[in-house]
Amino acid sequence: MRVLTGVGHELLRYGLIQLIKDVHLIESMVMTQTVEELVHALKKYQFDFIVIDDRLIKAGGLTNILSLLENQPSKKVFMFSHPVRELEKLIDDNIVDGLFYEHAPLNDLMVFFQKVIQGERAILRMYGDKENVEIIPNDLSKREEEIFNMKVRGYSVVDTARLLNISPKTVENHRRNIRKKLNIRKNHEWFEWGKRLGVI
Repeated sequence: MRVLTGVGHELLRYGLIQLIKDVHLIESMVMTQTVEELVHALKKYQFDFIVIDDRLIKAGGLTNILSLLENQPSKKVFMFSHPVRELEKLIDDNIVDGLFYEHAPLNDLMVFFQKVIQGERAILRMYGDKENVEIIPNDLSKREEEIFNMKVRGYSVVDTARLLNISPKTVENHRRNIRKKLNIRKNHEWFEWGKRLGVI
């Protein structure tokens, strides 16, 4: 696995590298600690796995960094020091594969990295005493995501069909598929998923 890290703090950078080595075999690694080094590496090389500290993103501008990441076929993960809704939206929009809190426990971090490397999208949060690894389902189609978002926001089948310009029967079929994929059995579970995915 070819890895790129964009982390300014030396101790965090070396701890992160060791953690990734413990989880997966590394073929090569490029370590960057400034925005300039990160941009240069993204333009010059292709990577399988990229981890970037959100403080480095802020310094280089999120839009600029994201435009460079679009050309990378890799799994993309951001580390954050405090919750940033803008980063969580990148998960919702399938732009990045994972987000993790920099002070999360080691065992949770290992589980998080294993899941992302295996192709799942995940968020590892730790606010206050709350710790969790949240796996984001990535097998919903774009249309299913639209219908899911409308359902948890209270839109009826008829309203959803009218706004998306599709038949009510199609909306019902998509809702049935979403229930199967997310293992939703009761109505309140739609809203629990909505909260977990940051939709509501």
